[in-house]
Amino acid sequence: MRCRIHRGCHEIGGNCVEVESQGKRIVLDIGLPLKDEQDVSVPDINGLTSADDSLLGIFISHPHPDHYGLLGKITEPVPVYMGEASRRIIDVSAFFTPLPSLGKTETQILTDRQPIHSGPFTVTPHRIDHSAYDSYCLLVEADGKRLFYSGDVRGHGRNAHLFDDLIRNPPQDIEVFICEGTQIGRDPDFAYPDEQSVADEMVKVFNKTEGMCLVWCSGQNIDRLISVRDACQRSGRQLILDMYTAEIVRAADDDAGPKPGKEGVTVFLPYGQKQKIKREKAFHISNRHYPHRIYPEALAEAASNSAMIFRPSMLRDLDRAKCLSGASLISSLWSGYVHRSHKELDQMEALGIERTHIHTSGHATVDELRKLIDAIPAKRVIPIHLEDRDGFAELSDRVEIKNDHEWWEV
Repeated sequence: MRCRIHRGCHEIGGNCVEVESQGKRIVLDIGLPLKDEQDVSVPDINGLTSADDSLLGIFISHPHPDHYGLLGKITEPVPVYMGEASRRIIDVSAFFTPLPSLGKTETQILTDRQPIHSGPFTVTPHRIDHSAYDSYCLLVEADGKRLFYSGDVRGHGRNAHLFDDLIRNPPQDIEVFICEGTQIGRDPDFAYPDEQSVADEMVKVFNKTEGMCLVWCSGQNIDRLISVRDACQRSGRQLILDMYTAEIVRAADDDAGPKPGKEGVTVFLPYGQKQKIKREKAFHISNRHYPHRIYPEALAEAASNSAMIFRPSMLRDLDRAKCLSGASLISSLWSGYVHRSHKELDQMEALGIERTHIHTSGHATVDELRKLIDAIPAKRVIPIHLEDRDGFAELSDRVEIKNDHEWWEV
């Protein structure tokens, strides 16, 4: 078995790993780069855009576009494997946002600890904690060798028990561990160490806010939505989801999620999302949320006892609804994304809306990475999804630095 990383050795995002055995190949993730690049093409892998039956399948670790985002550009009928909820989440995101779709891709289901056999390969997914719902590490076996790919991981979310289980019972006899290193060399963003501390701090902000509490977070971060819902319950506020987020919650289909109609959760349809539904004649989406809708004319009266999942594109809707008097804003996502919306933040500051940053990362801390590397009994550790390769090398004397496009033996 041999391997090459097409993208990710020198950057965060764009993960793509090709594995070969006995003349057959599989791909682990095929993501878009996070850096602003025009018209990114698919990696130079035979079988993606021209026929080659030696490519047996593509395995997607989780539904973030930097791991699946180039699937829509594949023109050949390659089998694609991902979690069942991941497929639904990607479909919702592609409808409501500029995020990429799966195109005509037909997917097959990954299930925790259920091996998939394809040619010389056996691929076993291991469910893991990450800010993306339905995330997996992938164990690849062929030629008597074993490779373990982390995907994206963390150990401090609401599924931290999955990380702890992996630490306690790691797969054995691993030749190579390909491990993400997002947080290496970054300014730490861990003022709040876990989701519970995020919810606790949100309660404080909710309790001192006279008007609407706006929470700017990823609609795909189910853990964070649960934290917001918990803070609402503890502060006596109802939770208002925009319709995109309500559809993501429905796609995740997790009983712990903040489902509309349950525990005071309602749904608001912003103008942009409404126009999308009308253009596509997708009225089945809005119809299923009809019993739990809150309309613009009701927002002002509901503001003082509500918290709303928010994004800057919704500012005009809320300003028109005159529901921003006494409002506060909590930004609850990576600070790099926050800084890109400085124009809207300036507008909100001019409206007297005070912002508080309350966030915990979707990626493993340096200490968690060290713990994970120490636990996985791999002969070699190859970093991916990072910018500071030298910093990663300090985590273990088993680390080997590779370059994009470079073939190496497992």
